[in-house]
Amino acid sequence: MPEDRLPADRLPAERDATNREPTVNREPAVDPEPEEQLPVFDALDNSLEVSPPHVYADNLIEWALQKGASDIFFSDEPEGVTIRVRRLGRLKSVSRLNRSYGHRVQNHLRVSAEIDPTAGIHTPAEGRSQIELSDGTVVDLRLSSMPTLFGQDLAVRIFDTSEPLRKLDELGMEDRAEHLRELLARPHGLLLVAGPTGHGKTSTLYSCIDYLADGTLKIHTLEDPVERVLPGVLQSQVDVETGCDFHDLLKACLRNSPDVVMVGEIRDHRTAETAIRAGLGGQLVLATVHAHTAAEAVRTMLAYGANRHFLADALIGVVAQRLIRTLCLECRVPLASDGPIPVPERVAEKLGGTQPQLYRAEGCSACSHDGFARQTAICEVLETDHRFAAAIDAGESAEQLEMLAIDAGMTPLVDMALLKAVRGETTANEIRRVTVSSEVNRLAEYARRAAATS
Repeated sequence: MPEDRLPADRLPAERDATNREPTVNREPAVDPEPEEQLPVFDALDNSLEVSPPHVYADNLIEWALQKGASDIFFSDEPEGVTIRVRRLGRLKSVSRLNRSYGHRVQNHLRVSAEIDPTAGIHTPAEGRSQIELSDGTVVDLRLSSMPTLFGQDLAVRIFDTSEPLRKLDELGMEDRAEHLRELLARPHGLLLVAGPTGHGKTSTLYSCIDYLADGTLKIHTLEDPVERVLPGVLQSQVDVETGCDFHDLLKACLRNSPDVVMVGEIRDHRTAETAIRAGLGGQLVLATVHAHTAAEAVRTMLAYGANRHFLADALIGVVAQRLIRTLCLECRVPLASDGPIPVPERVAEKLGGTQPQLYRAEGCSACSHDGFARQTAICEVLETDHRFAAAIDAGESAEQLEMLAIDAGMTPLVDMALLKAVRGETTANEIRRVTVSSEVNRLAEYARRAAATS
């Protein structure tokens, strides 16, 4: 079974005179709960590091990047400064530093990110910095400090810009990627990408922009913040301190005659209204919105006060997505059948005659003993037509809109999730973590019983 903690391998050797390594505690092997449960960590021993804070921080970041982590958190707690990393969307505890040394590491990171030293730790603060890894790769970092009861929580987001953007075919949409390309070929309209926070909406927009950026279109992105530089694309960042929000940027951007505009997030009436007006006025507008499904994205826009008639005319499609972890192919373990696998007939038809098979995660050196190798998206792609536009204009419910979309050929998120599980790409518990469905619950319960008898 996979462990919900990082393995015992240590950080890269430090490049200082002591030639010591920052300590990452070696924890005893345990019999973990199923991989989908939230990790529970035992208290870690305090450790006073002897290397300079900048050496420890650089090596920790390089080590985390090698493990595929996206974030590092330095959290003040009563016993010291606890370090956690987020890998494939899950949090793992790796070390606890002596309070004095931990604060020196935090201060080094804050200074390197040019966070105002007069702000103190009792005021939220943000900053950016870069570090050069031992192989010469330059990594961008985004830091955010939040005051807490015992001091601060310093979050470090790692951006490995050497990794290329995923192509549309690599986003997990399968045969729906072609439908997305058709939507991006439209000369104007509003295309929404929906999903919860942290489920890859911006990454999907970046892939769309990368697809469109062939040099023939003027493309402008409005972001909060800019996460990576896109060649050939004009990029602007929201500045809350000067009162320049998404609406202000969008209104100013439209005066510069762009062909394509990306709006990092629609989260108020003014931005929703302006994005719709731009889609009707000749621009292709790509934007994210917080909603659980493609149909609910329409209701979210209406909840922001968008005009129903104008939205019906402007909206060309919605992509709703979730991120899931995919099993490591080197160590996944097939589950013995415990009777017929409960797969809905509509999903079984999409298997193309292949028999469904469930797997569980195991863990090996190839996947950092986690059982999961990477993340991918499950997506539903909704293309609007005259019937769907009429339903929006008539004020139909999200449930009725979803039924119309399915009748028109949309494969819903739940079906895409079930397909990933019965093909052996992920586990039944993993899809239950990101979707709500009685069919998913039945499959997860079947997998639990099969694992217990294996």
